[in-house]
Amino acid sequence: MNALKNQSLIVFILLIIGLVIIMLGAIELLTFLNTKPEAPAATKTPTTQTQINTVSFPRQIRDAIGNSLTIPAPPQRIVSQTLGSDEILLTLAPPSRLVAISTLSRNANYSNVVEKAQTIKGQVSDNVEHILSFNPDLIFVASYSRAETVELLQALGAPVFRLHRFQSIADINNNIQTIGYAIGEEERAAALIAQMEQDIKMIRANIPHGLPPRIISYTSDNYTAGSHTTFDDMVHIVGAINLATEQGIEQHVKINSEQILAWQPDFIITHAAPGEFAKVRVKILQMPAIAASDAGKKGQIIVIDNRHFMSVSHYIIYGIKALFEGLYLVND
Repeated sequence: MNALKNQSLIVFILLIIGLVIIMLGAIELLTFLNTKPEAPAATKTPTTQTQINTVSFPRQIRDAIGNSLTIPAPPQRIVSQTLGSDEILLTLAPPSRLVAISTLSRNANYSNVVEKAQTIKGQVSDNVEHILSFNPDLIFVASYSRAETVELLQALGAPVFRLHRFQSIADINNNIQTIGYAIGEEERAAALIAQMEQDIKMIRANIPHGLPPRIISYTSDNYTAGSHTTFDDMVHIVGAINLATEQGIEQHVKINSEQILAWQPDFIITHAAPGEFAKVRVKILQMPAIAASDAGKKGQIIVIDNRHFMSVSHYIIYGIKALFEGLYLVND
């Protein structure tokens, strides 16, 4: 009898220990998911320029289509013409090295660096004369920048570098690495990439067992995202299935909402500006086909902040966190 009691006591103790471990893991996960979108601790903006790698200058960088640029010394008058490069540069380098950044950097609906952007006086769009007025020693543009602007800058011999790919997390990491190398901050770039990889690893480790949720992105203007998009990468990271990719859709394509009704996703994912989540959610649910779908009837519409859903910088990690939380932790 005593042996039976002892065995029951041991089982009870083991159960208690197991519950404690589960609770600690849940607390750690919730703390991780609720972390505010700030630069990782390992990549805080330096207060001086003494940490710049000056040993290996001059150095050469080459873009995806073979154009090369020689950088003679660590650039001190950087111009960034796109929001993605704004966000990366303001994480890797002190604001004193940036003379102008994109106008979009101060738009709170899309930018993750509004406060930091206020410290940079110069703002640029696609006006070549205005860009060159800052006497830049390095200009970052993108594949989606106005072609005429980039071509004219190149023809005038301006030190311009074009970032080409923005279709995956790997592309984002490569852009961070490239920018870090170009400005002599490769160690900070490596630390930022390592932080992203660690965050992704933790998300994947906490994916629940069971059938993966079948999801689709859908905007109020009828666009979805298939393969070769950052959204598709986000879906894979959180252990879900992107129905648009499953249906053979590539990149961003406009589809009829009736397709949503036919494909019956478990969740519909959309995005909105801060403060507009409820409005966008209602607008999506007012579409008859969406309202008639299983996801619509269950209210399984996940709205993600524009700044994180559409990001082509390291801030996309917060969009991944929001998607994970909406799929597995939030019960509407």
